[in-house]
Amino acid sequence: MNQVDVAIVGAGPAGSSAAIFLARKGYSVALIDKEQFPREKLCGDFINPANWPSLRALGVTENILARRHEKVTKFRLTASSGEEAEVALSADSDRDGAGLGLSRLDLDEILLEKAASEGATVFQRSRIKGLTRGLKTWTLEIDRGRILQQLRAPMLIGADGRNSWLAHHLGMTGRTAMRASSVGFQLHLNSSHPSNGKIEIHLFPGGYAGIVGLGDHTLTLGFAIEKSRLYHRQSPQQVLNSSLALNPHLKDILHRNQIVGAMRSTYPVYFPSRRSYGEGVLLVGDAARVSEPVTGEGVYFALKSGELAALTIDQAFCKSDFSAASFYRYERDCRSAFAVRRRANALIRWLIYRPVLLAPLIRFSNKRTRLLDSIVHLVCQPENA
Repeated sequence: MNQVDVAIVGAGPAGSSAAIFLARKGYSVALIDKEQFPREKLCGDFINPANWPSLRALGVTENILARRHEKVTKFRLTASSGEEAEVALSADSDRDGAGLGLSRLDLDEILLEKAASEGATVFQRSRIKGLTRGLKTWTLEIDRGRILQQLRAPMLIGADGRNSWLAHHLGMTGRTAMRASSVGFQLHLNSSHPSNGKIEIHLFPGGYAGIVGLGDHTLTLGFAIEKSRLYHRQSPQQVLNSSLALNPHLKDILHRNQIVGAMRSTYPVYFPSRRSYGEGVLLVGDAARVSEPVTGEGVYFALKSGELAALTIDQAFCKSDFSAASFYRYERDCRSAFAVRRRANALIRWLIYRPVLLAPLIRFSNKRTRLLDSIVHLVCQPENA
């Protein structure tokens, strides 16, 4: 029986962020994931400029910039009716004003390696086969590939994504969680044309697509489509032709570039926030609250919630209080930290599925960019560390 202070289920950005901050404070941390890293992850692959303070605090900026990436300085928005508008992400030309096109494979590997270097014990290819709560301690039974191991910890963090096994197992999900209407997809494209440092959002009836360059002539195409518009046994090309190609700008991009590899999908794209705390347990990142990916803020929410969870757990150890009541402050702190961005996300999500309303805004912004500038600034502005 092994004993640690904190067991974290899920080694993506949220789990690794919590592990890094906790390990730095001297806590023994077990970081557990069912996958072997590096591994592919369905994602838009856009690092919003808002992430720079968090990445600096984690100490990974130079590691990230050493990987293949593309600097992103502009935002482009188009509608299926032909309208388009383009603005700068920031008036500043320095690094904090720019985003990055970076593969999640690279980002997650960097964060996991950082967590290990700070002292966290990493369990890869390890599945949770059993979870019980004692008087003051969680007991996890871990399957490490024909090797069963038990791990005990007074504190548990669920960082295992939107369809969190841990959240479901502990009854922290509601019935509304799976009533979402859209399915998310991801493709990679081999491009013979430069992307010119842009993050692009293209609207089409029933959904939207985001495109960003990763460097070396590679593009990530992520898109969401209302489930009612998809048909059984559609091929990837049929999905593209029936939905994405309805936007002339997007149709041209698909025509000029070659699809590389397989198309991946996920469901749901979005569902409402769930309770993120309980007796001796916190949920972070997508396990706690899934944000519509149109604004590219998912990584920001993950990293920041991991940091807030580490702060809350440190206070719990200092007071020897792991009650659900004491962990309510974590949910309160998350609401406070994310309030403005979540309201902006809700408005943008509402508009994105109503192109009839959004098209006039795009047309207006083509000549008068102040309104679109304000929205992009709100979403992308880095905060103080």
